[in-house]
Amino acid sequence: MSPEDSFNNILTLPKVKGFAFVSSEDGSAIKRGGETPGNMDEIVAFIGSAAEIISESCSIKEFKCIKVIGLDNLVIIPYQHNYLGFIIDEDEKNIEKEIINKLSEEEGKAEIIINKLLKTKLSQLNMLIDEFVKGGDRLIWHDYVSKGVTALSKGSKIENCISIEDAKLITTNSKDLTREEINKFMKLLLDFIVKKAVSEYGSDEAKRRVHAVIKRMSNK
Repeated sequence: MSPEDSFNNILTLPKVKGFAFVSSEDGSAIKRGGETPGNMDEIVAFIGSAAEIISESCSIKEFKCIKVIGLDNLVIIPYQHNYLGFIIDEDEKNIEKEIINKLSEEEGKAEIIINKLLKTKLSQLNMLIDEFVKGGDRLIWHDYVSKGVTALSKGSKIENCISIEDAKLITTNSKDLTREEINKFMKLLLDFIVKKAVSEYGSDEAKRRVHAVIKRMSNK
């Protein structure tokens, strides 16, 4: 679950009709959902930017919430270094706190799911590495996988999330990762590891070992 997916759950709050999440840098739409005016992205970006400028000029660290009550009741909060706007049915005191609490709740759930996904993917790759290490040099495989992790994760959010000990992949942190980022990286690392196995044992033997691991996974 990506961080933006939690926004959809905000629509379960009775008074929230729609939302727009926009970039604080260029005002472009990152995600929107529910019932919103066609120009809501521009409105949220303009008001959020203006509030930020005023906060800075008044030596205020960060604005907490902006409410615009009218034909469309709009609540804007800073979120993940961007601007998040919500259309609500009617003004309600502390509605922004209710929204933030809901976001925090969904983020907590998402983090658990992401962490479980990362651990599952690493466990599967570790089974494959163990199979390829049989009859080979564990230290050579450790160095090879370590170099692969370093090269493939360089400059990405996953760079500091995985370490390797004794040719085993270990998760150190999954915060802020998305399902897409994990799946993409794991596919690249899988291809990297299998290519090494093919060069070491030949394609037929490498394929046999991969199938042996898949069989063990399916029996779990």
